[in-house]
Amino acid sequence: MILKDFEQLIYMKSEIDVLNKRLRREQSKGNQFVGDTAKDYRGGQGRVITIQGYTIADQKKIDEIWLILEARKLKLEQKVLEAEKHIASLADSKIRVLLTLRFLEGKEWQDVGKGFYKKMSADSARKYVKAYFESA
Repeated sequence: MILKDFEQLIYMKSEIDVLNKRLRREQSKGNQFVGDTAKDYRGGQGRVITIQGYTIADQKKIDEIWLILEARKLKLEQKVLEAEKHIASLADSKIRVLLTLRFLEGKEWQDVGKGFYKKMSADSARKYVKAYFESA
């Protein structure tokens, strides 16, 4: 994997979160129980009545959208898993931690440096990662 692949991981993980929310929303669009009130004037004076029922959703459309979203999510999760495997295979513990903090956890460079070692600056962390990818 190259640096560009790792840079995309931050956005991929965000996209997975967005897709999960959309999948939940699409799943709940099915036939839902609904209710309302109205006034019945058949007896002369308005009497409040309750109307209840289910919405009729286009289940075929919902299923099609759901399949598309689920396929996108699975592809993204596979790429994240590949990155996890790549990081786990590295011998250098320092680069494993830096890559994990920056690209898998999505932390800013200043937090990556502090998260790894309190005295490491954001520039040091960034330069170490850049040097790793240039040498690979």
